[in-house]
Amino acid sequence: MQNYRIVEVSEENLERCKHLCNVLMLYQAEKSKQHTEVLAAMNFENRLKPSFLSSQNKLLLLAEYQGKAIGYAFANAYNMEENGRYFLPDWLASIYKKGQLVFYPERQQLPAKIGVFNNLYVQPEHHGKGIGLKLAKQLMNWLYQSETQDLYVYISNGNEAATEPFYKKLGFTYSHAVLGGFISAYHQKTRKCSL
Repeated sequence: MQNYRIVEVSEENLERCKHLCNVLMLYQAEKSKQHTEVLAAMNFENRLKPSFLSSQNKLLLLAEYQGKAIGYAFANAYNMEENGRYFLPDWLASIYKKGQLVFYPERQQLPAKIGVFNNLYVQPEHHGKGIGLKLAKQLMNWLYQSETQDLYVYISNGNEAATEPFYKKLGFTYSHAVLGGFISAYHQKTRKCSL
């Protein structure tokens, strides 16, 4: 990983992730087989930025090559109460059917401290160099140290074949479908070790 560097992002330099996030959101929409319009409406301004700014306990990492942003990864951790089982973000409201569980299955014991591996993206020309894995390992180690009980990663429909093997290597297994398969949820109990 010569000339590659990973740095932590703060509110002051959050905009450095904007282009990368927008490319990831567009990619997800292009791969989607369900509710493409919902994914196509996502971007930095309505997904990553508000999620980052509203999270108390978070880590956003940026991969750089020769000073240029070429990838990023984001995770957060929070205390989830029983009423959070039905939390519905604005961007999912158009496809929600009354009474549907959204992000957490009935078997998820709440309250609990939940960790979510939210985003991972590396520009295609930098694939195969271990950057995505390095970003993921740093995020996972942070999640393990955040006293979380359960970890989730959510994969948008149409993107499972490309990403499922990667997340399985990190210890995630399929958990449940979110909103009829619009998103696939993968889960793991927090391990007390690091990668």
